[in-house]
Amino acid sequence: MVYKLETLKLKAWFSEKQVLNDISVQFPPKSVVALIGPSGCGKSTFLRCLNRMHELVPGAKVSGQVFLDDDDIYSPKMDPMDVRRKIGMVFQKPNPFPNMSIADNVVAGLKLAESHSKNDLAEIAESSLKSVGLWKEVKDDLKKSGASISGGQQQRLCIARALAMKPEVILMDEPTSALDPASTANLEGLIKQLKNEITVVIVTHNVGQAARISDLTAFFYLGVLIEFGDTKKLFELPKNPLTEKYITGRFG
Repeated sequence: MVYKLETLKLKAWFSEKQVLNDISVQFPPKSVVALIGPSGCGKSTFLRCLNRMHELVPGAKVSGQVFLDDDDIYSPKMDPMDVRRKIGMVFQKPNPFPNMSIADNVVAGLKLAESHSKNDLAEIAESSLKSVGLWKEVKDDLKKSGASISGGQQQRLCIARALAMKPEVILMDEPTSALDPASTANLEGLIKQLKNEITVVIVTHNVGQAARISDLTAFFYLGVLIEFGDTKKLFELPKNPLTEKYITGRFG
């Protein structure tokens, strides 16, 4: 099988503190992968290692390999900015640029990376907003600030901004943790749609959410990948006792 993302013996540190230990895992194309585990177990650090954002933290270190298709993203030949365009990130708290309009928020990355006409940018903004189900809600307010809309809309706006860069993978770090149930349901539906085109890797503390939306689930504990596999099988018949304790709420 050809994998979209693969890690080999991935390790990570914050200064002298090691937070990931020998993580080797493969993510197939056009899938949703959930990363679960208690707070402080390394999920978010692992996510940030997948597009070289971890190295932006002062004192942070990484060893091992991360492959996007056949390319090691930590190779000296790889441009970190190019890696982050191909592997987009959506954060826990929506972060639209408040001094930019809704439309400009969507195409902000494109303005920095490439040369596009105004018509091209307008078309890309519209198609990206449509892809996240936001176009009908904001089409008459495109010149308003990206911070003027609701939290759930802001999160979809940030996903639209990531999609405008035409990424091959999107990483999401607890994207629904600050949202109400209706907005959470909308975003979960969007994630399921996105896997028709790209690979999505999502950190979530909500095991129910992992069960609802993911094809594969990885359970982390104390910087170690304890178990990884088909979500249905992992939840119904976990192989490791730690996994069973976590998903049944006996710790974490």
